[in-house]
Amino acid sequence: MGRAILVADDDADNRTIASDALQAAGFEVLAASDGHEAIELAVSRKPELILLDLSMPKLDGWQAVRRLKTIAETRGIPVIAFTAHAMTGDDRKAREAGCDDYISKPCLPGKIIEKVKEWLPRS
Repeated sequence: MGRAILVADDDADNRTIASDALQAAGFEVLAASDGHEAIELAVSRKPELILLDLSMPKLDGWQAVRRLKTIAETRGIPVIAFTAHAMTGDDRKAREAGCDDYISKPCLPGKIIEKVKEWLPRS
C-alpha cells in the first residue's frame, strides 16, 4: 500500500483525474466530496497530504482547512489548495486560510504529482 493522499473535491471528474494520477505515481488515495468528509478522513486515516478544493458543499475548503489546522492530529498535514479560484491574490488568501500551497484548476495531472512530491520527502 502506498503513501496516502486525501483528495477532497465535490466534482467527481476532478477527483478522478487527481486520484488516477496519484495512484499511477504509487500513492494510496482517499477521496472526499465535501469538507466534513475531508475532516473525518483526515482525522481517522491521517494522510500524508491533502489536496483540498476550496468551493465544496456542506463545508467549504476555506472552513475545512481552518478546522484541520486547529486539530492536533491534523495540524501538521500539508494542505494544498486545489481550486478554480485563480484570480490574483487567491493563492495568498488560500495560504492565509491555512493552506500550505496552491494549485489552480484546470491543471495537468503531472502538475499535481510534481506539487505533491515537493511536499513529501522520499521515504
